Amino acid sequence: MTTPFLSVRSLRVRFATEDGTVHAVDDLSLDLHRGRTLGVVGESGSGKSVTGLAVLGLHDPRNTAIEGEILLDGQEMTTAPEPVLEKLRGDKVAMIFQDSLTALSPYYTVGRQIAEPFRKHTGASRRDARLRAVEMLEKVGIPNAALRVDDYPHQFSGGMRQRAMIAMSLVCDPELLIADEPTTALDVTVQAQILDLLGDLQRQSGSSIVLITHDLGVVANAVDDLLVMYAGRVVERGPVREVLREPYHPYTWGLLGSMPRLTSDVEAPLTPIPGTPPSLLAPPPGCPFQPRCAYTSLVGGDRCEAERPEAPAGRGAACHLTAEQRRTVFTEQIRPLLG
Repeated sequence: MTTPFLSVRSLRVRFATEDGTVHAVDDLSLDLHRGRTLGVVGESGSGKSVTGLAVLGLHDPRNTAIEGEILLDGQEMTTAPEPVLEKLRGDKVAMIFQDSLTALSPYYTVGRQIAEPFRKHTGASRRDARLRAVEMLEKVGIPNAALRVDDYPHQFSGGMRQRAMIAMSLVCDPELLIADEPTTALDVTVQAQILDLLGDLQRQSGSSIVLITHDLGVVANAVDDLLVMYAGRVVERGPVREVLREPYHPYTWGLLGSMPRLTSDVEAPLTPIPGTPPSLLAPPPGCPFQPRCAYTSLVGGDRCEAERPEAPAGRGAACHLTAEQRRTVFTEQIRPLLG
């Protein structure tokens, strides 16, 4: 078995706030091999983006406590000094941030912002860095790249800004790309183009990708493996087709059940997950999904409320339901709803 390019073990991320300590990520572990794509899904506030930022060492150390181990190609990231992290960002790992409009500076041209990290990491001249910026804009599908390279972010459409963000992230050919909601706020046509672009670039370079999203429809054909997060914890993981075809966890059932389908009655209301996620200022001692789960009675007693289910190491779910109970519920109640 080859060594994972990215290996995270027992990651915990906590933020100190005026209201108390926020337990944003709790005991997360994952492996990602070269050339593979990992999807990370869950509601807002489940810890997806926090995990991605922790890999790059971008959390403010003044109010952030990080425990656990993050190995990127053998390099420990959680204890690495800032000069080492600065060298790795761009060369080894890069990130497409969630909001391209705020991630790109309004004071500098798009071309300058793409060329700057290339100059910093390679020592290229201004001329060569500008040519590289034009090349990257062409690669991500920006028309008239030689002219648009001198435009400012506000002169780009939302889809073009997202493409420019991808160009900036890939300008130094990183071996790992963390794409944080790269298709948010884009129409479905541009979404498909962005995902196709990431797939094409991955096939060309052999890079690894972590695709963070709240949309299960986005990951269906874009990732190899899937990690489902809830309240800062991993609740289910496995190959994407297995998870989507036969999910194990009630939370995953809820995510899939709340999605519209082509075969559904157009006037039928969507089926939301009842309730709200727990406060991460005081995480519950048991299963964090227990207050919203319709199947705790099958477990019996107060086990769901008092005992935390173990996060799966491989294909599995952090749930107290037995395998037989899961199969019965899924076959009789969930599968008919999913179609």
